[in-house]
Amino acid sequence: MTTIFHFIVFFGAVVGFAAGGIIGGKLYGTFGGLGGAVLGAYIGLIVGRLPGFFSKRALVNKIRRKTTDQLRAILHGNQFHLFHLVIAELAVRGEDIQKERSCVVKLLVSDNYAARVCGWQTLRCFFPEVAKRITEYQPKDSIEVCRTKTQGLAEIA
Repeated sequence: MTTIFHFIVFFGAVVGFAAGGIIGGKLYGTFGGLGGAVLGAYIGLIVGRLPGFFSKRALVNKIRRKTTDQLRAILHGNQFHLFHLVIAELAVRGEDIQKERSCVVKLLVSDNYAARVCGWQTLRCFFPEVAKRITEYQPKDSIEVCRTKTQGLAEIA
């Protein structure tokens, strides 16, 4: 999935490349331009990654401030893109995350492709023993195929 943060990183690298090349070229000629372009691109990549880094930190801090009940409510809602962070926070708090396995398994048969991808990634990370039971599962498959491949998981959901 491509986000705005990917574009910011790319834009930072391109601007850094161009600026470094121009500045290096004016100060030190052709070789200075080449070195400046490489150095500028590298610095642009670093600077371009800062917005994504700070937004992730803010999101993690927001999740950490929530109560356990509020975290569980997220797992029973439609913010599937946060499930992995919520389950990780519950695990850090010493909560039994096995109770939340059914929320993740339900994502595997969602009509929403992005929800299936998030569910599959979360399942493989936090519930690998369940993921091993359906190794042939692919979120990109049609919803009918996904439902067929996950039928054996009904007893744990």
